[in-house]
Amino acid sequence: MLATSNPGMTTPEVRPDEISKPKDRTTQWFVLIAVFAVGLALRVGVALRSPSIEWPDEIFNTLEQAHRLAYGYGVIPWEWRDGVRSWVYPGFLAGVMRATAWMGPGSRGYLTGIIVVLSLLSLTCVWFAYAWAKKTTGTAAAWIAAGACATWYQLVYFSPKAFSEVFATDFLLPGLYLGMYGDELPEKKRLVLAGICLGIAVCVRTQYAPAVAFAVLWFCGKQWKTRAPALFAGLLLPVIVFGVVDAFTWGYPFQSYIRYFQMNLFSSRATHYGVEPWYIFFVALWRTMWPMLLLAVFAVKRNELLAWVVAITVVTHSLIAHKEFRFIYPVLPILVTLAAMGFVEIVSFVSKKLSRGPAPRMVTATGLICCALISAGFARTMHWDKSSGGLIAFDKLSQDPGVCGVGLLVLPWTLTGGYAHLHRDVPIILVNRSGPFATQMLNFNALVSLRMRDNLPMGFEPEGCWNGVCLYRRPGPCLTSPPVYEVNKMLRAND
Repeated sequence: MLATSNPGMTTPEVRPDEISKPKDRTTQWFVLIAVFAVGLALRVGVALRSPSIEWPDEIFNTLEQAHRLAYGYGVIPWEWRDGVRSWVYPGFLAGVMRATAWMGPGSRGYLTGIIVVLSLLSLTCVWFAYAWAKKTTGTAAAWIAAGACATWYQLVYFSPKAFSEVFATDFLLPGLYLGMYGDELPEKKRLVLAGICLGIAVCVRTQYAPAVAFAVLWFCGKQWKTRAPALFAGLLLPVIVFGVVDAFTWGYPFQSYIRYFQMNLFSSRATHYGVEPWYIFFVALWRTMWPMLLLAVFAVKRNELLAWVVAITVVTHSLIAHKEFRFIYPVLPILVTLAAMGFVEIVSFVSKKLSRGPAPRMVTATGLICCALISAGFARTMHWDKSSGGLIAFDKLSQDPGVCGVGLLVLPWTLTGGYAHLHRDVPIILVNRSGPFATQMLNFNALVSLRMRDNLPMGFEPEGCWNGVCLYRRPGPCLTSPPVYEVNKMLRAND
């Protein structure tokens, strides 16, 4: 009997799992590993070849704080002065930094290590796509879903980035599968593991709590008394860990969460970064993946839980004034998975009407090609190297031991790589354009500027420009006195 997301649902006459049936488990594992390898190569390759800043949080709320833990210095934005962020995720990244610094000079080594580790973690989404689609729709859908999630352009772009939303999704999706299926494990064990995964997801990104709460209720169903204890035991473990970490790093258990909610309820800080209309996520999803949305509709009937998780995630985030597309990142791999299953559902329906269907390998190959073409078409509109200039300049300076100070001219500090990319314990100066340049330039011997500059004083000469950001160097030392416009001093002064 084919498993479905709704026990009361009848199995169609022509089952999608009859379209493609595995013949050799060993071959199947080799192919799955190959799919993982393709997904990993794309993620790591794109991240290394086309560095970018989608939003400053991916650096200054994660990598930069990890650098502070690992090396003792970094930019401190308001979130980390007010104690509204947990140290758990930066702590994890700090460990990766220390463990992989040997991989290259300057910041290149540990940044490459972080890209590889985060890309490896993101393969849980590929595994989820394969496992869920195989369970509910069959082997053909499983291969299409896995291949699509391995190569889908948005997942390739976001997966190596140190966003809390991406890290949370890497645990959320396995949690959904283990809570719903995972028949290979004893029920209590898989429910505990599901709870742990879902608990990590919520602790890293609390806004996913409504979707997780709904999923937990769905998992328990009418067997609440037997399933809830194992689920909640798993959920409680990461919650305790995050609470204890807050107690040791901030002052009392769950301080970062309490202050975060206070800030959102009683402060206008979030809206300071922009307010978007309620429907912006729906528009963004349609513009960036509308063919996949149409295909996904055909899989909703047999995968109601995933449809509900998508709906709850999008709707709850639509109620928040400040919106960024990355906030709803979990819906992307889910929708791609649903689209793969929807494709096979369509083939199954047509095969039933025609009393014959295409060969299993043809279905799989056609589905993979369709998803790849759709992804490639939308990928052409993607700004892959968004705001890369500041990152490249700081990466180059990280390999120069002669740097004694870095000035930023017109370029906002949020569009640089911070000390996570600079990796030099030297002041970063925000050049005051209304003040005398020559006096300020005594505090740094490297200048990173937005656009090219002619006739700079103090002997600054250009070393290169990348994506509109230029690097200038001058010979000689820097002043030893604390500069007035040092970035952390300016951030504290301006809150």
